[in-house]
Amino acid sequence: MKKKSMHYIEMTFYYIILFFILREWLVPVVELTSTGHLALLLLFIAIAFLLNIFEAPFFISWIIKVAYIAWFIVSVYTEGTVFSGAGIQFLLADIRANISLLLAGDWENVTNPFRSLLFFILIWMLIYLIHHWLTVRKTIFYFFALTVFFISTLDTFTTYDGKAAIVKVILLGLVMTALLYMKRLMAETGTTFVFSKYMRYFLPVIVTIAAVGFMAVLLPKAAPQWPDPVPYIKNLSGNGGQNSMSKVGIGEDDSRLGGSFEADDTVVFTVHSPDKQYWRIETKDFYTTKGWESTGNDNDEYEVAQNEAFISIWPNEKKEAVSAFIYPKIDRSYVLQAYGMMSVLFDAPDAMLFQERATERFNTKGADGSERPLDQYEVVYSTPEYSYTQLKTPVTDSELMYIDERYLQLPDELPERVRTLAADTVEGRKTDYDRAKAIEQYFKRGGFTYETKNVEVPVENQDYVDQFLFETKRGYCDNFSTSMVVMLRSVGIPARWVKGYANGTEVDKTEKGLRVFEIENNDAHSWVEAYIDGIGWMPFEPTIGFVNQSDINFDMELNQSAPQEMLQQQEQDRQEIEREVKEQEEKEKQASKKKHSSNEGSSWVWGIIFFLILLVIGVGLKTRRKWMPKVYIQAQRRKPVSASTIQSSYKVLMRQLTFVGLKRKPDETLQAFAGRVDERFGTDDMSKVTTVYEKAIYSKNTNNHSFDEIKESWEYLINRTTG
Repeated sequence: MKKKSMHYIEMTFYYIILFFILREWLVPVVELTSTGHLALLLLFIAIAFLLNIFEAPFFISWIIKVAYIAWFIVSVYTEGTVFSGAGIQFLLADIRANISLLLAGDWENVTNPFRSLLFFILIWMLIYLIHHWLTVRKTIFYFFALTVFFISTLDTFTTYDGKAAIVKVILLGLVMTALLYMKRLMAETGTTFVFSKYMRYFLPVIVTIAAVGFMAVLLPKAAPQWPDPVPYIKNLSGNGGQNSMSKVGIGEDDSRLGGSFEADDTVVFTVHSPDKQYWRIETKDFYTTKGWESTGNDNDEYEVAQNEAFISIWPNEKKEAVSAFIYPKIDRSYVLQAYGMMSVLFDAPDAMLFQERATERFNTKGADGSERPLDQYEVVYSTPEYSYTQLKTPVTDSELMYIDERYLQLPDELPERVRTLAADTVEGRKTDYDRAKAIEQYFKRGGFTYETKNVEVPVENQDYVDQFLFETKRGYCDNFSTSMVVMLRSVGIPARWVKGYANGTEVDKTEKGLRVFEIENNDAHSWVEAYIDGIGWMPFEPTIGFVNQSDINFDMELNQSAPQEMLQQQEQDRQEIEREVKEQEEKEKQASKKKHSSNEGSSWVWGIIFFLILLVIGVGLKTRRKWMPKVYIQAQRRKPVSASTIQSSYKVLMRQLTFVGLKRKPDETLQAFAGRVDERFGTDDMSKVTTVYEKAIYSKNTNNHSFDEIKESWEYLINRTTG
């Protein structure tokens, strides 16, 4: 009875480990395919494992699993129950219809319920294989290796981040491998299970694996040595432009937006600037239902003088110009633009400055037309200032300015509900600025979430903006900015999509008082520029958690003949802006503090770890005479008896004897040395061991009985060397 109980405990422990390893298979599958119902899938695995642990009869196990699968499919895909006539009818009809599709080779039209059925069958087969490897082969090496390969492949070729999963699988796999090795060893030697002895061997293994895992997590990792293979593979297959970026950063192709991305803290620019601001690169104007393109020709560009590098958002003539100094950390031929930019100055005689007409992007090129990245350059600018009075004053028809129709373009396929939502959002607003602010603020109160993981990509006939506004409400800057541009255009406000970099992280100050910002790939960002009649182009920031505050002059004084409600609105707007700026500064301050404390804490951790490692090594070396003999004895007991085993054991004994001052002289025979050892310890054990050793060397006729005779003598002598 006791033996049976121990068997159940042992198998339960095995299957708990296997459950967590198998979970790492399901998590990426659910994440990448948007399958959902992870908990119910894990419950099926848990039930199957319990049936294996208690060795349920085949037909009972089969009935329970089939019933669970049927319940899952009916519950998830219908509102009925599996025991109702409608539920059974749904199952049978779906299976029959899909089998016909499979026989006809029509794989694409297989229904989701049938796909779920096939997925459950696949899991069932995998569980059967695991049970076979565990109970018959007593090894899970193939499953372990396959899991590592599976997670590594997904981490490399998809947006799934397998860093944590691979560590968990490796550690759990090592524990499982050690357990099964001990189980096989006990079976081969016929050793009975004794808990105290079992734990004596198992605990050091656990401690070692835990220490290795702890060190593996904390130790610094080298950066990837090979470039990302995904873009290359997609280029070979002709899909290089479609969603080929899996890491955050500035790319060239924005025609298909969406999908998750990985963070990348690579520093791309260092900026010395008097103030923090967004850094513009280019604008795009044509919405494709999936992303952005430019209606103009990217090659349509013209050379500009360094002191005439203007953009369509003009500098503030009333404000003195200032300079920001840009230091690229990686080669980039584009130039960062500040709002109100006037000049781009650089000392590179072989470089010329060009501007693209369609996107307003500035590039530096050599005389032969090739890209010519700059080592550093200076941007001279005067930040635009907008009059609150002008922004809040409706424009008459005579004051309306002509604006290119391309900034009002919308695809014919745009769902009508997007236009309706935009119209409802701006209802009652009298000026373009008020309408634009209403749409900008809509994303802050409409139940939206900023998210870079698990962000869906629209399917073939689905609109990118419609999906975000009405279905997912989850995404990052591209989702928010694109949606705002489309909503602005829907209510007749010209708008364009802008990409560049956010503020970056302030890390220092120069001797001249300039603030030093590090701009990472993580700071790649997109936002909105809207054309406000009577004002011109003006930036807006719809993305949750970001602030790109335009410089607004609240010039509506109390002595003006302005309505009281407008004065109150001005004060509310001023307070709202101050609150947003304060929240953003606090957020950046906390992030910087966290990063600093993390680095500081990391230094302490490394110091403690290094000290502990040295301490363990020192104690181990100092006490090796005490513990090494026990290791030798345990290792010897596990080895099969042979001539080579006897020879290696004798050499170990000779080495240990040197620790107590017994070293064989160059001209001394083995028997003479054995006699000296026996005299020292008052025994004849060394002579016995030496006799068997000489037989093993010269006669090669040593049997198991020979070693059994001197095993106790050998262990006795080894133990005497501990002092």
